[in-house]
Amino acid sequence: MLLKRWLTAIVLIPVLLLILLKGSPLVFALLIVLVSIIGMSEYLSILSSQLNILTGYPTASARPIPLKVKAVAYTASILIIFAAYLDSPAMMLSLTALNVIAMALVVFMEFGRERPGGIPNKSGSVPNRGGSVLGAVSAEIQGILYIPLFLSFLVMIRNMENGAHWIIWLWLIIGLSDTGAYYVGTYFGKTRLSPHISPNKSLEGAMGGLGASALVGGVYSIVFIDEASFILSILFSVTAAAAGQLGDLFESALKRAGGIKDSGTILPGHGGILDRFDGLMFAAPVAYIFKVFLL
Repeated sequence: MLLKRWLTAIVLIPVLLLILLKGSPLVFALLIVLVSIIGMSEYLSILSSQLNILTGYPTASARPIPLKVKAVAYTASILIIFAAYLDSPAMMLSLTALNVIAMALVVFMEFGRERPGGIPNKSGSVPNRGGSVLGAVSAEIQGILYIPLFLSFLVMIRNMENGAHWIIWLWLIIGLSDTGAYYVGTYFGKTRLSPHISPNKSLEGAMGGLGASALVGGVYSIVFIDEASFILSILFSVTAAAAGQLGDLFESALKRAGGIKDSGTILPGHGGILDRFDGLMFAAPVAYIFKVFLL
């Protein structure tokens, strides 16, 4: 497993650095569109598993996420990131609102056609199919906020002055937070951080991750981030790392609710896109706030 993780990283890291440092903002935006679409696909798969668990459908008759929900989710993901590429937060907000309206239409089209009856579950009761549609719609709205909207902050940061280095900075902070938490937690972890969501994570590991992020974040800012003072850089590093750890726990909660271990298999040794980008997605709005409002 560790060998696969390292091999995947050795292949992907140079490609990502090349796109960030040499590619145009449009190329980076297209990369984020791809990440968003794959991430949304993984999210909807998790959602499908979760809804089938909650509504009691037998595995053989599990009802998939309606195609209309998927179509709206993928379209909204592309448009929101394109709006970020155009540096238009107002358009991003408008598209998010339109997504809610589109989902309301999906509820009308899907729920309005539901008929009484259905397939009994093991207890003999009939699952509420309409409820599963409503659950899929509400979770899709959450997914739009969680995946394309959060990722769009990376696109806006990339378009700013020194934006590529800010993203690399954020990337290193989240990466070192994960690494520091893993090794400190492995050797010194005693206090479970959230045993019902992620039993292997410890409070000691989380603190070790924050410390590692502060160290690498402070060093990187001295060399590449001229506009940030050292004190503010340390504050940003710790805050972004904490947001990243929260994002990791959030994704773990999603997977636990869906009864799965990894969100996908697209990245050998790492799992899915959500497994790899969960912390970065939560940290991206924090980076945007620091860069735009606190510097």
